[in-house]
Amino acid sequence: MKALQKAGIAIGAGALVTGGFTAFPAQAASSSAEVNAYMAAVPGGKKVSNNEISYENGTVRVLMSATAASCKSGYYCVYERINYKGAMAQWSTTASHCKKFNFTKYWKNKVSSFKARGGCERGNYFLKDAKAHQLDPFEPFEGWKTRVRYNDRYDYASRGL
Repeated sequence: MKALQKAGIAIGAGALVTGGFTAFPAQAASSSAEVNAYMAAVPGGKKVSNNEISYENGTVRVLMSATAASCKSGYYCVYERINYKGAMAQWSTTASHCKKFNFTKYWKNKVSSFKARGGCERGNYFLKDAKAHQLDPFEPFEGWKTRVRYNDRYDYASRGL
């Protein structure tokens, strides 16, 4: 769990991404300096390209510059900007392993759009904001959203309300 937290996303339990690394279509340009800066802020990753970092042997992947096409089928993807732009983090899970995913410091309050193409049960997976002594704004984490309801507010994804 600690190693995954270093990747920018902490996984409660369950399997994640499997397989090797592939190039994503229509991938926006990124620089080696951006990747190096991210890796300095979030240690423990492996630089795959000037745009991609993998953590935990590829179970969590971060693209520094992504597009809507960057999110592959079977994955949950969060983007730091609206319209599927900016950095993107992605992970995979199944309905039987659909656990809580805590965003760590880099990703907390940065989610502005998402593509939910993973395996959790529809209608039972949500982006949530955990603020002390306040109601937790939430949003169903399904489908594709060019803009989230509460921009830059979400801290984690989990099952149920």
